Amino acid sequence: MGDPGGQGRTALTVSTPPAIRVIGWRGVAFGVLAVVIGTTAGLLRQPGAGALDTIWAEDGGIFLGEAVREGPLSALTASYAGYYHLVPRLLAMIATAFPAGAASEVLAIEAAVVVSLLALLVYVASGEHLPSRWSRLLVSAPIVAVPVAQGDVLNSIANLHWYGLYALFWMFIWTPTGRAGRAIATAVVFLVAASDILVVVFIPLALWRALRRPAASTSPAPRHGVLLGAALAAGLVLQFAGLLTGSSERELTPDPVRAVTGYILRAIPAPLVGERWLGDEITARWVMLAGVAWLVVGAAVLLAWLCTRRPGVVPAAAAVQPAWPLAIGAALHSAGLYMLPVLLSGTATPRYAVAPGLLVVTALVALLQPDHASGRGKAPLYALTGLLALVTVVNFRVDNSRADGPTWSDELDRARTACASSGTAPAIPITPRDETPPWQVRAPCSYLR
Repeated sequence: MGDPGGQGRTALTVSTPPAIRVIGWRGVAFGVLAVVIGTTAGLLRQPGAGALDTIWAEDGGIFLGEAVREGPLSALTASYAGYYHLVPRLLAMIATAFPAGAASEVLAIEAAVVVSLLALLVYVASGEHLPSRWSRLLVSAPIVAVPVAQGDVLNSIANLHWYGLYALFWMFIWTPTGRAGRAIATAVVFLVAASDILVVVFIPLALWRALRRPAASTSPAPRHGVLLGAALAAGLVLQFAGLLTGSSERELTPDPVRAVTGYILRAIPAPLVGERWLGDEITARWVMLAGVAWLVVGAAVLLAWLCTRRPGVVPAAAAVQPAWPLAIGAALHSAGLYMLPVLLSGTATPRYAVAPGLLVVTALVALLQPDHASGRGKAPLYALTGLLALVTVVNFRVDNSRADGPTWSDELDRARTACASSGTAPAIPITPRDETPPWQVRAPCSYLR
């Protein structure tokens, strides 16, 4: 860990960890309360028909439907859209243990709980690099309040990997002091890697972590770094094995221009402007707002540079002590996580900006770190907090296609009626309603009853 009060703080340095601290009942209570609040907030963000009575696209049409028809264990080994999705498959398997009438509630709550747990995990992991609780809150709370792609990622098990990619960055730069923390970090790396092939972006960071040797021979960092790398490799072996054997397949239409312009116009503005103000189409207004977002980024970089190179020209209230390694690492992984899927697919959907946008926030928080020892230099971080809070409030509930239904309870009643009259289960329509071909859950009458 770097010196929390010195200007030479090295945020990505793995050094001798402090003595193991036992989490008391207050820490446990805080964690439970944070997860409850985060889960509730996540479910409340969905307007219209609501998260508890709707099932999103792949959640029902692919993961729940296949788990019911093929059996949870058989579905667990199935590939979809070019890669494996271990976490959604596991959550769908749990959902099949409940009655069909509870499917929408179980899937939505599972997704909201996982997002809240990831936010809590990032809060804990970031403590090694961000000494103030305020800074740690700024890099963790936006996971629950992400202001972009609400139509895709809110309360959806199919899209949990976008949050997982962000958490993965923190897992690779965190050195837990206890066995439980190291086990959790390793498990998270494997689960995310087995759910999204885009984790290839983290291969350089994983190698750095596995090969780096801290000065203290008693540090758990070397062995832990190797375990993290092994977990990443295991997930990637699974993903590439599917591609090589033909179990997974996906068309590639590379578009490097869209990858670069998309990052400039979408990923950077996403967390600093939000979905409601940006809109759906890139217009002159969008470009103007993107420019405003880049001004914020530029101001943060300039202030951090001045405080590093010419500290005397900056007033004490704005004299930050930037954590440059953390900021640079977050920025590089933000660009990689956005550009790689766009480069390969040639499309730029809003959900591609979720993890990159969260890493943009991390980079800004790292640049605007106050002097922890003296307490000076907090004004820039407070200004960033105000901006993020405004964007969160404005984008807390944004209208989306899930809000239009159809509701799971009504459609399930119709399907049960059909089962009773004809003995044949119809396909149950789910959100989004107007896509072609439509999203549907296909399940036998034995399950629907």
